[in-house]
Amino acid sequence: MPKLKNSIISEIISNLNDGNFCREDFNVDFPDDSSALAKLVFLAMPKYQFVIEEQVRADNSLAVALFHQQQAERKKVIRTTESPGDYLNNESHTHDNISAAVDRVSDWVVNIREDLIHSRKAVTTIVDDVTSEFQSSIDEHIENPNEYFQEQEKIDLLAKLEELQKRIETLESEVGLDPQKARQIETAIEKSKADVELYPKGVWYKTAGTKLIKLFKEALKTKEGREIAADIIKRLMS
Repeated sequence: MPKLKNSIISEIISNLNDGNFCREDFNVDFPDDSSALAKLVFLAMPKYQFVIEEQVRADNSLAVALFHQQQAERKKVIRTTESPGDYLNNESHTHDNISAAVDRVSDWVVNIREDLIHSRKAVTTIVDDVTSEFQSSIDEHIENPNEYFQEQEKIDLLAKLEELQKRIETLESEVGLDPQKARQIETAIEKSKADVELYPKGVWYKTAGTKLIKLFKEALKTKEGREIAADIIKRLMS
């Protein structure tokens, strides 16, 4: 028999039916042999879990203990462990009563939906190996990265950027580069030309190169296209 009353169980179940999901989307367990009062698991992605536990903690108020000249009283608290939480992947909250803990179920369900909605953008923010290796190579091979480009260095770099712009035109026919994507790359190149006058060497190579890598990866979806993009960036940054 579950430790929780039927009315509390019913309220938990009700909080799972929030309009976005339903009771059947969750595995719901109400143990009778552990400190856990309820454990909820989102079936479509089991990493999303919600646990309600009852714990006993000492009231460690030293002033109270000294005043009464007795040991600190032990107090029951309710704790919820939630994944995802309001802003962390794993969060814990303590509550003075079961009602407050049960109310957190609704918040947890909302957090699941928000996490799922934004999961694609979160993945794309992770720096991939190609970009990471590129940035590391800048640290290793660019001499005096904090200095600004000398006149001849600027001339050589602008010539490479001009060559890159011409190469983009051929990519439209060679690998089917989308014209709109091509314009975005060309705009980024024009901006990088202006930045040559503004940024130190290390900053320019990292920001301009990383931006171009990102745009080429988005524009060239095939393996062949990515290899061409990698070669272009390598030539530019050599």
